[in-house]
Amino acid sequence: MGEDYVADSAADAGGSNTTPPQQNNADNFSSPPPKDTTAPSAPGSVTSGTDASMHASKDNETSPLNASPNKDIMDTNDTSPLPPDTPTISILRHDYQAAAAPNTSPEFVKKYPTNRAMIDAVNNLLLETYHSYTGRARMSGSGDLKRLVIHFNSTTERDACLSLQHNDLADLKFFLHDPQQLRTDEDLWAIQVTDIPFFIKKDDIIALFKKYGNIQSCRLHTRANAKVQQARIVYDDAFSIQHFMDKQWAIYCYSTCLRITLCSLSLDQKKS
Repeated sequence: MGEDYVADSAADAGGSNTTPPQQNNADNFSSPPPKDTTAPSAPGSVTSGTDASMHASKDNETSPLNASPNKDIMDTNDTSPLPPDTPTISILRHDYQAAAAPNTSPEFVKKYPTNRAMIDAVNNLLLETYHSYTGRARMSGSGDLKRLVIHFNSTTERDACLSLQHNDLADLKFFLHDPQQLRTDEDLWAIQVTDIPFFIKKDDIIALFKKYGNIQSCRLHTRANAKVQQARIVYDDAFSIQHFMDKQWAIYCYSTCLRITLCSLSLDQKKS
């Protein structure tokens, strides 16, 4: 017992060459952290502790608002409907036009001598009379092609304006106006007037036929060695010649019967 005590004391004092007993290798190295034996969390599950807070902050930084778990934020094939509170605005614009020829209405021109006076008079009357009138009146063209064009949002009130005579506008008369139709084949709204005596002038023809619509052009011509004249009258729209297509093929002017033919007819149809 005594020897054992001395040996141990010398070793403690550092005075002996005796090699100290070899320590366990495990004591010379730091122990690795214990393995996490916790099973991996399923996607979408809540993780507790420090790991949960770390993951939560990271997810909040990278995920958009209202993003659902397990949903690819770059999914471009999402066909889900818009939220019910998303407003949808549809604008339907209707433009139904009518036009008058001021230069063929002498009383109206006398009462309203300038373009501005004409437009103001039309706007003031129609705004009080028709709910769907847009308040937009404008002048287009010049001379015989001068037109006072008005715009409606409703065909019903536009047609009512065409059928009425407005006393405040004197002898001004409105007819259908379609600017797209004016750029197509004019034979579709033109008539040919034949058997016109030479004493009947262009102004007489215009005064006679303007009651059916706005006349775009009127041209009188005479064939070689002919004893009568012919006239080609072009209206603003095809509706103006519907009267001659359905009801009337002749008209009297100064007790002379003038024959009317639609320019859109073929030669065989004109001969029949």
